[in-house]
Amino acid sequence: MRKIIKFAVRSLIVLLVVASAVMIGFRFAAAMRETADRDQIMPPSGKTIATRSGKVFVQEKGDAAAIPVVLIHGTAAWSQLWWRTTDALTASGFRVIALDLPPFGFSDRPGTYTRGDQAARIEDVLATLGIARAIIVGHSFGAGTAVEYVLRYPDRARGLVLVDAALGLGATPSDPPWLLRPRWIRELLVSLTITNPLATKTLLSSLIANKAAADAQTIAILQTPLRLKNSTADIADWLLYFTGTDRAAFSANRNAVAAITAPVALLWGDSDTVTPMAQARDLQTLLPKAPLHVLAGLGHIPQIEDPAAFNQALIATLRTM
Repeated sequence: MRKIIKFAVRSLIVLLVVASAVMIGFRFAAAMRETADRDQIMPPSGKTIATRSGKVFVQEKGDAAAIPVVLIHGTAAWSQLWWRTTDALTASGFRVIALDLPPFGFSDRPGTYTRGDQAARIEDVLATLGIARAIIVGHSFGAGTAVEYVLRYPDRARGLVLVDAALGLGATPSDPPWLLRPRWIRELLVSLTITNPLATKTLLSSLIANKAAADAQTIAILQTPLRLKNSTADIADWLLYFTGTDRAAFSANRNAVAAITAPVALLWGDSDTVTPMAQARDLQTLLPKAPLHVLAGLGHIPQIEDPAAFNQALIATLRTM
C-alpha cells in the first residue's frame, strides 16, 4: 500500500511539474509573439482618435451627412469583425463608426475598463467626430457599454440595438474569483486562451452555431491585434473587470434599463448558447416596446455566421429609428 501511495504522490508531482512547464511555456510564447507596434500592423482603413483616456481606434465609412451608426464589438473582438456589416450599412446610406473597445483591437489600453469608462470613450469619439446623435449597436459584452452610453448620455442616442446582449442583469453581484487575483495567474490563463493562436478557432467555434463561420479569414482577423506588445498582460488586467460585477454601472440596474426612453430593438440568434433566448425574453419584460428579431439557426455572433440575414435584419431595424 505504501508503495502505491508513494507512486501516486510521485506521479502527481510529475504531472504538476509538467503542467506548470506547459503553462509557463505558453506565457513565454505569448511574450515572443507580442512584439508589434500599433503603427506597424494597424489597418490603413482606420485611424486613432484622442480621448480623455488614450487613443481609440476607429473605422469610419459613409456620407458624413447620413445617420450615424456606432458598432460596438464583444469580448476579444475588434472593429474589423463587423467588416461585412459596415459595407452593407454604408451601401444602405448610413454613416458607420466601428470602434475598438480597449483592451482589444488597436486602441490604447489604459487599464480602466468599467462600463462607465468605456461609455466615456465613445462620447469623446463622437464629440471629436462632430456627431450629435447616433444609433448605438452593441454586441455581446459590448452591449453593456452600449446600454451604459445610452443611459449616461440619453440626448446623444437616436436609438439602441442590442445583438445577443450579455448584460448580466440576472447575475448576483460578485467580486472576481480569488484565484484570479494574482496577476501571473491571469496572464497564464490569458496566454492559454485569448492570446493563444492555437485556441482561437476552438474558442470561436464554441460561441457560434454555424461552425463554418470559424474560417481562416475570421480567425486571422481576431488574431491580428494580439500581436501588439503586452497583449497578454493588458488583457489580464481587463480580466478582473470581466469576471467581477461592475456595481457602479447604470446598465447593471434593471430599473435603469427599464427606464430607457430611446427606441430599442433586439436581434438574437435562436441557437445562442452563450446568451440564450431566455435572456432576450427577460429584456423584453423590461423593454416591452422593443421588438425582438429572431435569427433562425444562428448562435452568439450572427454577424459572421450569416452576414446577409443579419445585415438585412439590422438595416430594417435601423430604418425604424
